[in-house]
Amino acid sequence: IATVQVRFDGWVTEMHDEARMMDVSGDQSDGKGAGIDNLLYSVDTEFSCFADLALTSPGEYYKPGEGSLIQAVFDERAFKRSNEQLVEDCIKQLNNIFPSSRKLNCTWSSVVKLGQALYREKPGQDKFRPKQATPIPNFFMAGSYTYQDYLDSMEGATRSGLMVADEIIARADGPNGLKSQTRQHAEAKLFFAN
Repeated sequence: IATVQVRFDGWVTEMHDEARMMDVSGDQSDGKGAGIDNLLYSVDTEFSCFADLALTSPGEYYKPGEGSLIQAVFDERAFKRSNEQLVEDCIKQLNNIFPSSRKLNCTWSSVVKLGQALYREKPGQDKFRPKQATPIPNFFMAGSYTYQDYLDSMEGATRSGLMVADEIIARADGPNGLKSQTRQHAEAKLFFAN
């Protein structure tokens, strides 16, 4: 993948409030900026997901006097292009989905290319994803790579964790579970106490 970051001199938004879009004065951190505080997905861009890090993670990425810091994730097709071309392509595609951003200037950019950072889903691959319960007693696996209903994502990782919790509860409540073992242990104590 290639991760492209572009910083602007205003906020990438479609709020139709040009004064607020260009206002980077004062403290605009902690959701006060005019941009969009969310992880976004688009089928109309080459990058699959993107976010304004200045708003979604202001503690690390907000800078006083500056606007949006958009981070976009491109797939492996980006490797063939120069960093300069990727930045140009990213801005052009942002301008297409957020037309008001055409009024903003890019003040800084960064490109990081990582080989084999994400997997590409293909038909028939789910059978290779491990389940949360394993044959090893009390050993479970959670993560977006495990078998669950979502692709490799935060939602998939969260769902996987919930599935592990369900497995633990099922094993604890089952005929050989912790409840049963605790009851058997208590009964054994009573037997030997006599």
